[in-house]
Amino acid sequence: MKKILCLLLVFLASYGFAQQDLSLYQLSGIPQNNLVNPSQMPDDKIVVGFPALSSIKTSYNNKAFSVNEGLYVEDGTLYIDPETLVNTLSDKNYVNTQLQNQWFLVGYRLKNHYFKVGVSEKASLDFAFPKTLFDFVLRGNAFYLGERISISDLKLNISNYREISLGYATKLNEKWQVGGHVNLLFGLANITTQSSSLGIYTDPVNYDITINGQMELNTSGLNSISGNTLDYLKTGSNFGLGLDLGATFTPNEKWEFSMSLLDLGYINWKNDLKTFTNNSSSFTLSGLDIKDFVNEGNLDGDSLFTEIRDSLENEFGFEEVEKKYTTYLSPKWYGGAKFSLNSKNRVYATTTLQFYPTSTRFGLSLGYEFDLNKNLGFTANYSIFNNAFTNFGLGLRLRAGPVQIYALSDSMLSSFNLFNYRSIHFRFGINLLFGEVQSNAPVKNNLL
Repeated sequence: MKKILCLLLVFLASYGFAQQDLSLYQLSGIPQNNLVNPSQMPDDKIVVGFPALSSIKTSYNNKAFSVNEGLYVEDGTLYIDPETLVNTLSDKNYVNTQLQNQWFLVGYRLKNHYFKVGVSEKASLDFAFPKTLFDFVLRGNAFYLGERISISDLKLNISNYREISLGYATKLNEKWQVGGHVNLLFGLANITTQSSSLGIYTDPVNYDITINGQMELNTSGLNSISGNTLDYLKTGSNFGLGLDLGATFTPNEKWEFSMSLLDLGYINWKNDLKTFTNNSSSFTLSGLDIKDFVNEGNLDGDSLFTEIRDSLENEFGFEEVEKKYTTYLSPKWYGGAKFSLNSKNRVYATTTLQFYPTSTRFGLSLGYEFDLNKNLGFTANYSIFNNAFTNFGLGLRLRAGPVQIYALSDSMLSSFNLFNYRSIHFRFGINLLFGEVQSNAPVKNNLL
């Protein structure tokens, strides 16, 4: 169990800065918008992503609260205001973080066809929890005497996998472009709750706490994590498949409509397996005499924690077995409309739906794009997502010769005060581009 906690902390600390990419979807002139709409094709014949710097993305979403909500500092000490913190929560809450790094990208455009190969490292954490659990932990069990608190909505999925993406896009005619990616997935490590019916009951007479119900926690790759880092990165024998689809419709010179469906896929976990299950057992905590853990006026927290842990392990009955299992990616849908005011100025709207086991998350963005030429492009937008209404995004691409640099964020203001925002998002990359495609070339598609 210590390894599980270790992996959780690693993801929160190292990858703590979930997927919007609303700015990327509409930023023209960079090959990476093909990541969120596979029908998009670059304006250059040859695309080479700078190794390990082709596309670095980090994002964080917390529907529950920002760091500064319910937390305050007084005389150099950090305090928690439980009532304020609990009042910010919804009945169902989530925390989601993602890190993506495109290690390798090569693309080739042959007239109206585009072929690409990309290799990316992806890591994510999705933690969903009910408000009642947080309330119980922060304010104590006195508010729930004689009541069973259901925590079946408690879900955890931490995953690290490598993706080899084989992409193809084509221009069918003057109005339609379509494309797709077939993604080969190689899982490195995972922790996920497959099922849960846990609940907590507090006896109204003697305040005994009873935890009952069933829970199954599946893990893969924990031993690799605690070993050599290079050895861990060489793993990835848990195989899966993914599929991305996209289409773009341009009815005339003014309008462009697009749609994409991403991350349809799964990973089969079969190596370095550990499954923890309690087999619907029940555990009652009758209380501990705190004086037994006080030594010379100081609380021995380690001994207290060990006593509680040992009681849980001995009486709650977690069983450890090896069990193969499957996890599924969280699909994402994008839809966009763009209107050209003239050859350099455009306005657009983008919507997204992201599907998770416990919820469907919606986002909406309205923006403006300035496209001077192949060397300079800019976008700005306002977005609503993650129950937040102060998301202002910016994106910029610059090019000098074959070298292109781009950077964008869906929540630019969070860069100035991270602790006040529930969402953080940033993407950066460097490309090498060669051979401009003639935009006025006639469309002849041999596939039709």
